[in-house]
Amino acid sequence: MELKEVCWEKKVKEAVWKKGRINPDYSPDVLRWDEYGKIMMWSKFGRTDSIFGWSIKAYDSTKDGDLNNLDNLYPVNSFTPDKDKQNLESPSTGG
Repeated sequence: MELKEVCWEKKVKEAVWKKGRINPDYSPDVLRWDEYGKIMMWSKFGRTDSIFGWSIKAYDSTKDGDLNNLDNLYPVNSFTPDKDKQNLESPSTGG
């Protein structure tokens, strides 16, 4: 479940971001991998138009309080490709 409607506090965003796998070629404060191996860039939070965009999802959103439980939240790349154009971003420029 993607949780776009939630306005996350910075400390929650940071805690969820740290769950992403560290990419040894980049600073963990800038780039990480999600659990599917897609690259995410910290500065691209909430962006679906960037190949480095990411959002916060919940493993299980059916129980009360799950959105307040950090164990239930994880970072995931949120890029939604636009088939009408090519996105040529690179990690060094950030798009």
